[in-house]
Amino acid sequence: MTNDAWVVQERDAEVIEKPALWLLADSGHTGGYLGANRLYLRAGEPGTKPHYHSKSAEAFYVLEGALRMLVGTETVTVERGGYVVIPPGVRHAFAAPPDTAADVLITLAPGVERFDYFRVLPEILRGNLAQEEVDRIHERYDVHFVDAPEWA
Repeated sequence: MTNDAWVVQERDAEVIEKPALWLLADSGHTGGYLGANRLYLRAGEPGTKPHYHSKSAEAFYVLEGALRMLVGTETVTVERGGYVVIPPGVRHAFAAPPDTAADVLITLAPGVERFDYFRVLPEILRGNLAQEEVDRIHERYDVHFVDAPEWA
C-alpha cells in the first residue's frame, strides 16, 4: 500500500478462538494511531471482567446482535448499530446478553501493540499461567482489572 495505509481482508485476518476474535490492525500497522479487532460472542458468553486502560480510549460498534456493557457504574445494552466510546481511565466490561449474540468492532486509540496479548489470552483464560505472569502481561498491555460489584 502507498502512504503507509493498512488493508486487511477478513479472510486474511488472524483469528483467535474462544472468544472468536479477528485481529485486524495493531498499533504497528497504523503508525500508532489505533488498533482494531472484531469480536464475536455467543449468546450469554462473557467478554471481559471490569477493567480500564490508562493510555487509550476504546470504542465499540455493534455490528449485529447486542452487547451488554458496564460503563463506569452504569450497565447498558448496546444494540445493533450502537456505538460506545470509553475514555482512558473509565472502567468497563462487556458480555453478550443471555439471549443474543454480539458481533462487535472494537478500536483502541491511540494504538497499543496488543496482538501478542490476544494470542496469549486463551492460555490466561484456561488458567495455564502463573498469576505473577498474568499480572505482568496485563500491565504490559495496559489492561488494569478493577472491582465492580454491580457487574455480576
